[in-house]
Amino acid sequence: MLTDIFTPEECANCKLCCNFHRSSAWETPALEAEQIFLAHEHCIPLEKRPDGSTSFYLHFQTDSKEEIVNCPLLNPCDGCMLPREQRPFECRIWPVRIMKQHSKLVIGVYEKCPALKNEKFDELKYAVLSNLLEPILAYAKRHPEAVRDFNTAYRIIWTS
Repeated sequence: MLTDIFTPEECANCKLCCNFHRSSAWETPALEAEQIFLAHEHCIPLEKRPDGSTSFYLHFQTDSKEEIVNCPLLNPCDGCMLPREQRPFECRIWPVRIMKQHSKLVIGVYEKCPALKNEKFDELKYAVLSNLLEPILAYAKRHPEAVRDFNTAYRIIWTS
């Protein structure tokens, strides 16, 4: 969805969105039926979350908050094993995230994304507000489990 802004090379060289610390494990994407089926085909372990949604199981080896675990669908050399159009919605729109702040929906951008330079921030904001707002809100309505609690690491670009 954001390939006009971020090149595949930028994302493949970084993979920040595909790595999780114990404290960021909450950011694993909610999976739809198609991704669950594909995960089963790749023998990827899944888990039910407290909200009833399904996501990838992250196998941490230690209790260290510093330990980093890759998404189980991440091939360190080639990036995500899934074709772009079959990736979870949250992965396709990252570093954009839909969140709830008090009783409002907000859309934020993770400002620490290494590919997100100043000129790209403006381009990303424009793309979200002009082309992606409707699909993001529609997805959030169909999948409330994808609406996360507000996190201050994200810069708000839209509020309901």
